Amino acid sequence: MAIRLAIAVAAYVFATQANARTIQNVVILETGRNSNSSDQRLSEDCKKFNPTARQVKEFFTKAYIVPNRFVVHDRFSPCYASGTLEFSDYGKVNWSITSGGAGGISWYEGEGVYLYYRSYKWFDPMACTYGDGEVMRC
Repeated sequence: MAIRLAIAVAAYVFATQANARTIQNVVILETGRNSNSSDQRLSEDCKKFNPTARQVKEFFTKAYIVPNRFVVHDRFSPCYASGTLEFSDYGKVNWSITSGGAGGISWYEGEGVYLYYRSYKWFDPMACTYGDGEVMRC
């Protein structure tokens, strides 16, 4: 009896893990934007940051939580994109991603979280400026 119960519990755990959160819809509202709009040269560079819906989905599927300090200091980039997305379980959120792989989501109630994904595939006009030794991105 104990073996059957253990098998049933294991099957339940594996089944719920296979039913992980999914992203149902990605909407891109802005790309290639510069948070420091007074610098025209930088604005031209940031126009080259145009992640696709597929890249945005991959970011939010694979990114992990980081502290705000990491986003603001370690991986800061003025180049950003933003939009909305809808999770299968937690509804619609606003999102923002910088070209350096940092970003975040915020729910309409005001709660939010900062995220980072190192293996992004989009073009980063600010590559080689982060000081983290990612020479391969230069």
